[in-house]
Amino acid sequence: MKTGQHGFVLIEIIVVFGLIATLITLTSLNVFGSSRKATLTGTIDTLVSDIKSTQTKAMSATVQGGVVPLGYGIRFGTNQYILFSGLTYNPTDTSNAIVPLDSRVLFSAISLPDNSVVFASQSGDVAGFSPTANSVTLNQIDSGEVKTIQFNRYGTITGIN
Repeated sequence: MKTGQHGFVLIEIIVVFGLIATLITLTSLNVFGSSRKATLTGTIDTLVSDIKSTQTKAMSATVQGGVVPLGYGIRFGTNQYILFSGLTYNPTDTSNAIVPLDSRVLFSAISLPDNSVVFASQSGDVAGFSPTANSVTLNQIDSGEVKTIQFNRYGTITGIN
């Protein structure tokens, strides 16, 4: 009677390593895909929060530098947005707050007068509102995902598509 040999055959080892490599690949793709989506979602969440906060400042007529500005606004650039006080953006104002976007996200289209949305003091309405120029579009470069934020004349975000 012959004794059986114990151990693995080379083909079995190759199959097991192939399965493990496939699982690792699928898992890493899933994790990195979620990270890309989270970047755009996080940027939109922060932007929406800043928009609402700016409108609240305007409605409460918050004093800035000893005076109550006629409004508060947000100016949009390609890779950042700037929070400012007043009815127009002044690039030399030291109270401007610059908010940079993640390097993988940018504003691909800005359809607003002077690339800004300005909320009038006390009412919070959008100063100089134009129904044909009332949105900003963000683009996640690596995934190609695009989201557009639209405003109405009252400063309410009417859609994120």
